[in-house]
Amino acid sequence: MSYFIFLTLGFSILWVGVKLFDDEVLLIVSLLVGSSFVLVGLISSPAQLQLVVEVILIVNVFHICVECIERGDRA
Repeated sequence: MSYFIFLTLGFSILWVGVKLFDDEVLLIVSLLVGSSFVLVGLISSPAQLQLVVEVILIVNVFHICVECIERGDRA
């Protein structure tokens, strides 16, 4: 259950960083720290959750690629 704590903390730091910080250095640091916590949370999560997250990410990337191909932007 510790993965839930890491994921919550990571997404909270990401949200706070994007909403509160106007300074670029603080924004970059908060995004790096938040992403690190999310990554640790995903690494320590059960395999079923990792699989669901991976499928969601693959579907999103595929959707973006299809939109680029439809526009003729293959780069």
